[in-house]
Amino acid sequence: MNSQLIADAVGNSRGDENATVWDRLYAFWFRRLVYTQIWEDPVADLAALRLAVGSTIVTIASGGCNALSYLVAQPAQVYAVDLNQAHLALLKLKQAGLRALSDYRDFWQFFGAANSPANSALYLERLRPLLDGQARNYWDKRNIIGRPRYAHFTDGFYRHGMLGRFIGLAHVAAKLAGIDPALLLSGRPDAPARIEALDRLDRAFRSPLLRMITATPALLFSLGIPPRQRALLRGAPLNDVLHERLLRLIDGHPNETNYFAWQALHRGYAGPGDSCLPPYLQRRHYERMRNGAGLIIPHHASLRQFLDSLPAREVDAVILLDSQDWMATGEIRALWNAIDRAGRDNVHVIFRTAGEGSPIESDELAMLRRTWRRDEERSAIGFALDRSGIYGGFHCYGRR
Repeated sequence: MNSQLIADAVGNSRGDENATVWDRLYAFWFRRLVYTQIWEDPVADLAALRLAVGSTIVTIASGGCNALSYLVAQPAQVYAVDLNQAHLALLKLKQAGLRALSDYRDFWQFFGAANSPANSALYLERLRPLLDGQARNYWDKRNIIGRPRYAHFTDGFYRHGMLGRFIGLAHVAAKLAGIDPALLLSGRPDAPARIEALDRLDRAFRSPLLRMITATPALLFSLGIPPRQRALLRGAPLNDVLHERLLRLIDGHPNETNYFAWQALHRGYAGPGDSCLPPYLQRRHYERMRNGAGLIIPHHASLRQFLDSLPAREVDAVILLDSQDWMATGEIRALWNAIDRAGRDNVHVIFRTAGEGSPIESDELAMLRRTWRRDEERSAIGFALDRSGIYGGFHCYGRR
């Protein structure tokens, strides 16, 4: 079922008859755990949405970080929807952790540091009994040498998953190029060693080798970039786009508070504590996370399928992540029609795009603009606050 839903989504992005071999390969690749951490900033999301207490939220689950972090806004419920069963299994594991671990230190050890040998016992004795069959089977599954997936939390969970491994390869490449990521993360902006590291980084991104790598779709799958989304960046060479966004990630916000920069350059979090962490991992929010874990409702479905199943006028906010970058025009239109039916009068929708522009502003989707209006102020706030820096656009829409 997981495989078919993902294949259908990628096929629908072009129409099944136009799907390329790269589309089909990406659909196969995306069945795996891609993101151990979501790369959209929940603080930016909440600032743009301005949710009232008791709101109903529908979001794509991804790694579950944001669905849980939205609990700081005191919603009535958060529906976390995803095509990828691996991502849903991760969200369910975090929910089990919140239910089972009353001490923040234990929760941090398992999901924050995520590198203690003692986490195997925590999983087997306290988290596993609270999982449903799908999630339990996912984390119990063993690889070819007999190592279970839950052992990822004993040796650095954030080094696993497709993106985690890709970042690891990038660190190896940086070392070969003489670049120390630690200097980019913690060095003073005017320190000569940091300036030299940035110069080396610039030369590396302009090298023929990196140009060749970024021109190969299969090598970008580990960044979670499907073929259609890659095509949206053709206005500039992809190596230049990635370089510019990496610099925004490194320098756009103070590294003392930017946990995305820590994940990219340190391959882990700086915590424990109350800063430089996603909200759900912060000590000050832990009791709220524990009390609200049951308000997160995971669903395995496409977002449009799920919205169609809800009663009319139930939803206050919809978070699409960058999913529309995958979609064909007809699928986007159908999705927004589903949001129109399920959303309350004051519903707001946020999403990111690889390029700068919003698909809703295209000529093909002009009909949607009779109902929906881009909120320029909220969109600007979301873009400015988003610490991950990897997207070209942040968009917030409400009804006219």
